[in-house]
Amino acid sequence: MNFCSFEQLLYLDVAGAWFIRKNAALLVVGNRAASFALPSAHALAASFARERLWFGLPLLTSPFPLFVGAILTERGTLLQQMALFAWLEDNYIEQPRAEVLGLTPFGEQPVVFVRDVDMDRAVEVWLRPSATQDWARLVGVIIADERLSRAEAMTADQAALALMALDLPADAQAFVSTLVSAVQRGTTLKAALRQHRKTTEPTLMHRCEGWRVLARAVRVLSAAEASAATLLLEAPRGW
Repeated sequence: MNFCSFEQLLYLDVAGAWFIRKNAALLVVGNRAASFALPSAHALAASFARERLWFGLPLLTSPFPLFVGAILTERGTLLQQMALFAWLEDNYIEQPRAEVLGLTPFGEQPVVFVRDVDMDRAVEVWLRPSATQDWARLVGVIIADERLSRAEAMTADQAALALMALDLPADAQAFVSTLVSAVQRGTTLKAALRQHRKTTEPTLMHRCEGWRVLARAVRVLSAAEASAATLLLEAPRGW
């Protein structure tokens, strides 16, 4: 399977306020995102836009990530949904020769196997800002919303559920509530999504899976923790 464009890969379109410094990006979402300002003398002005986020796997053999489009398992099954990240978390030891298909940031499609993925590092989330088209790595998300204000730190699953609640339309909120109830009972969000994967509309499942991966990939902070977010923008570029 050959990929010729980044648009063929797995991505998530997200609207919000974007603070970008060099090659680091910070996303602010919620009903107060448009008026949000970083509490720093060096804060950047935000641009409110919908940007496309690609999900990259860090490689042991490369200084830059591989943006993922599909996985071909050792048993010959082609996985092309966002849920392949959950499959990878569960099967990277048992199926090291599964092939990971995608593109580098330079548009090349190398031969990569699961054994080449650095599973000790988090998935990387990247965008090409509309204004520059240079790659920037998403380093954090701030929730600035009066409906979901919380001062305490969130776990990755709690953060993903909060982001789903902000992102998904009204007719999907019952599904989010179902996931929240499952997590409160002690089920992981990954397991809760797996239970509904075959009976849930694919587009909805794609966004839910995407938010789960994103919340594990970057720090998600409340507006009250925004002072720490400025430091995230100082993160150096990885390649």
